[in-house]
Amino acid sequence: MTIPYATSNMAGANFSDVFTPPVAGSYNTGARQPFPVGTVAQGTDGSQWVYVRFGTGGVTGLGYVVVIDEDFLAVMMSNSVGGLGDKIGVAPAAASLNDYGWVQVYGTVDDIRVSASCAANVVLASTTTAGEIDDAVATPTKNITGIILTTARGGTAGNAPGMLNFPVVGTTN
Repeated sequence: MTIPYATSNMAGANFSDVFTPPVAGSYNTGARQPFPVGTVAQGTDGSQWVYVRFGTGGVTGLGYVVVIDEDFLAVMMSNSVGGLGDKIGVAPAAASLNDYGWVQVYGTVDDIRVSASCAANVVLASTTTAGEIDDAVATPTKNITGIILTTARGGTAGNAPGMLNFPVVGTTN
């Protein structure tokens, strides 16, 4: 995945960077994340990104889908996470609990984590696997509006390209 860089006046904004707060008592105890949570940045390719703090479970890796709450805490999407209208983003890198980083919310994305045999240009929904979405819309999944795959995923779970248009959690099936 080619990660664009910020076009606004945000020195040091690298969308694939993850900030890990220092451990109490370490040399850099006073170090803080480089951007406030909720900061929005535009990429060179027209994409938009939001700066978040990662919650329980962090993010497993590139392309995993997260739910972003009103405090800009991001946790991997699953059937049990996210309320109607919560924002959705796609992570460009792995992160741990309480790390800070960027998630993409708008534009073309090369890597979205999906289940096996996920179709293109159809409604996508949550799954029981954290961070992975699918086209199998069944009880008790949560629909996601504003996200599609542009290329179907073959016989195994993995990443597929798609489009983001400020996705949000929709209705529960």
